[in-house]
Amino acid sequence: MILIRILLLAFNVAVVAYLIYRILQIQKTNNPNKTWIIVISILLLLLPATILMGFVRPSAVYLLLYPVAIAVHLYLIRNS
Repeated sequence: MILIRILLLAFNVAVVAYLIYRILQIQKTNNPNKTWIIVISILLLLLPATILMGFVRPSAVYLLLYPVAIAVHLYLIRNS
């Protein structure tokens, strides 16, 4: 169980770092969807914080959907 928590924490740290990097890259562009991309990225960044604060309970659904949501979001903004 401790190993799963460590892996989840490492994944979240890597995702946060990469999303912040992509937000800074997209902010410099003239993409017409820039506002939507930044808002969605910030919401994805705040989701792990809501779990740590206790607003959202960690569950199997979160463990399955969060990585998929991150992957789909990064896939959709890859050319932005």
